[in-house]
Amino acid sequence: MTIFFSFHQWPGIQSVPLKYVGLSNYKALFYDDLFRKSLVNVLVYVFWSLLSQIPIGFALGFAIHKVTKGVKFFKAAFVIPMIISISAVSLLWNFIYFPADQGVLNQFLNFLGLPELKRNWLMDPVTSLGSVIVVSTWTSIGYYMIICLSAMSALPKSTLEAAEIDGAVGFRKIRSIVLPMIWGSVQVSIILVVTGVLKIFDTVYILTPNGGVNGSTIVPALLMYNNAFRYNDYGSGSAIATVIFVLSILISAISLRLTRREKAAEF
Repeated sequence: MTIFFSFHQWPGIQSVPLKYVGLSNYKALFYDDLFRKSLVNVLVYVFWSLLSQIPIGFALGFAIHKVTKGVKFFKAAFVIPMIISISAVSLLWNFIYFPADQGVLNQFLNFLGLPELKRNWLMDPVTSLGSVIVVSTWTSIGYYMIICLSAMSALPKSTLEAAEIDGAVGFRKIRSIVLPMIWGSVQVSIILVVTGVLKIFDTVYILTPNGGVNGSTIVPALLMYNNAFRYNDYGSGSAIATVIFVLSILISAISLRLTRREKAAEF
């Protein structure tokens, strides 16, 4: 139905008939500076999320896998942000990012003697998108830690012990033995990050409802919501939703192909 609506103009009122406009909604999107800005923002969001969420999550998984005492505590500590409501998490970080000296982050910078680094984190176009990405990373690393731990628990102990006997320890063991054996989990994690970020809405909406200053945090899902539900342009909103769907498939396919090539190169 979304694709069907994307070829029509409709204000969302049942008594108003749909008007077929062909590809006009898509043409209007690609001439829209705000939509192009949202695409740039979401690609930056994907890039930094891939570089932060998976490496940090898997690094925690590798570290906790070696821990013999307090495993449950560490697991719970990193999983709790994942199970808390996104609304609650976003409001918490909104308080942390609060401007002036009332925000926790700015107070901490004062405490460290670095008042020159204080910012209106969510209002400054330079820092707003990065601030939102930090929130998403904080809530997601526990999920990828669990994926890593699950993959590690399935590895045959005999293979790992044999590798250690042959001198593969520490980072060398992870790079040469563990990572190739859990590469399927890494690929799944990449797809989850890409598809999750491309449709991200709630975190951005709660922290920066209007997409930040000059569209600094606008993403396609937020623009879709605004067009469809705030401006009653369901055709444009549906076109954006379709673009998000297509982008998710394309970027996921490219990511899978690249990771397969990297794995083949390692062997």
